[in-house]
Amino acid sequence: MSRLSIRRLLLLAVGVCGGLYILRLHGMLQDKRLDRLMENMPQVEVPGWMTRNPVDSFRNSEMSSSNYRRQMAVRDAMRHAWGGYRQHAFGKDELQPISKTFNQRWGNWSITLVDSLDTLQMMGLHDEYMEAKDRVRLIDFTRSPPNHNVPMFEMAIRALGGLLGAYELDNDPMFLQKARDVGDALLIAFETPTGLPAQQVDLNARKPVFAGNLAISEGGTVQLEFKRLSQLTGDDKYRKAGDRAMEAMEAGERKYKGLYPAFINMNTGEYDANSVLSVGAYVDSFYEYQLKQYLFDRKDTKFKDRYLRSTMAIKERLVARDPTSGRLFLGSWNYGDSMFVHEMEHLACFYPGLLALGAQVLDRPRDLVLAEELAYTCYVSYAMTPTGLGPERFRFAGYKFLDAAADDIGAAAGSMREDVKKDSAGMSGVDVRYILRPETLESLFILFRVTGDPKYQDWGWAIFLAIEKHAKVEGGYAAVRNVFATASHWNLVDSMESFFTAETLKYLYLLFSPSDLLSLDEYVLNTEAHPLKITK
Repeated sequence: MSRLSIRRLLLLAVGVCGGLYILRLHGMLQDKRLDRLMENMPQVEVPGWMTRNPVDSFRNSEMSSSNYRRQMAVRDAMRHAWGGYRQHAFGKDELQPISKTFNQRWGNWSITLVDSLDTLQMMGLHDEYMEAKDRVRLIDFTRSPPNHNVPMFEMAIRALGGLLGAYELDNDPMFLQKARDVGDALLIAFETPTGLPAQQVDLNARKPVFAGNLAISEGGTVQLEFKRLSQLTGDDKYRKAGDRAMEAMEAGERKYKGLYPAFINMNTGEYDANSVLSVGAYVDSFYEYQLKQYLFDRKDTKFKDRYLRSTMAIKERLVARDPTSGRLFLGSWNYGDSMFVHEMEHLACFYPGLLALGAQVLDRPRDLVLAEELAYTCYVSYAMTPTGLGPERFRFAGYKFLDAAADDIGAAAGSMREDVKKDSAGMSGVDVRYILRPETLESLFILFRVTGDPKYQDWGWAIFLAIEKHAKVEGGYAAVRNVFATASHWNLVDSMESFFTAETLKYLYLLFSPSDLLSLDEYVLNTEAHPLKITK
């Protein structure tokens, strides 16, 4: 063999060995890439609310690499939404993501910013959170613009709830003082003959603004926030105001034990007998706070009793089955109880999660069966549309009330075929908007925490992908005009409500997170998904 041939063989051998070494090194680097990503995740500097380092939670929990990637995708979505708000509406109430402008419809209290504080904290978006926190210091919650009345209910759940949630996770006294400012402003609404709050407050004149009938969700969805504020400040006036309003609603005469008409007169304490009976708009969070007040302080058992009575009444009067699709749903009675409407609101899709929470805490396994079936109906309302997004209201072909004696609720479990085409037969859209609502995702999150069934994560992921595909725009995320249409620009509405960053993205993030992140054994979430520490 010639010297040239030997040299070529030696060079070839060196090349092969070098290539193998490079491939091996590349594989080692690939194996370590996820660890490096987690180690380099930005962290909030004051994470006293967490039980351990987030990286340890990812490594030592049930969290899979697939769910980690999903979680990071949701985090990126929050970055995108917040980036649009920061660039085009920072310090204002709401971003309008298509026109890249803003509105001040909540009275210039920077509601998207305040509503998003604990989401930013929880996701470890440190720079964004610190900038938002600095802005909160500048907000004057003792004033509102001329001719603007402060909406009591919305500011209780978004502003007061948001500030309390931020305080729970950060412990900065500034947040508590700001929460106290909001609480004092809202207390003006309770200066009524019955103790039921007025819907609005003229903050500049320091007087309630009366408007006749009050939605029971408005009167019955301040108690958690007021109780926690009283605990933290040592001032019982907030708790007393909330309790007085709750007892006024409990004292009002009603036809059905456990069911509450949607409207009550704030001056007389009398219910409007012709108003709707439902778990949807004007009512939803009233029922939610029955159970959550018990979860917040289990020594006060009257709220557990009221929740159980309402649960029984809702099963008997509002839960029905569509004979065509086999789906269970939550309908409503109009004009008192003269006409049953076989439609379901997206807002009512919070109720499966509430049932699941009650089933776990109160050991009610049949309620969990019903919760899972109703949650599937809510998911089908998304999966049946071309966009994969759920309508604001959807209709069923018919209805049949449940026969409790025949164990009809238990039989519902067998109808969950998970065949969307068959399971949506006879279902149709009524109000076909999707305004970035969180209620279905809220129930999927709670059901996953209660059951550990990964299908709820898969359903939530499908919804997230639909949001990314059809609602994401350069300036943020926009509401969708018609979930049954797939055209892009004309089908979008120039609106991104604050509950998208406060609730929708938060529930998605939690759905793919370890169960010790905002543990439901330690926190109760208000109706805007703000965490309040449970009384031990």
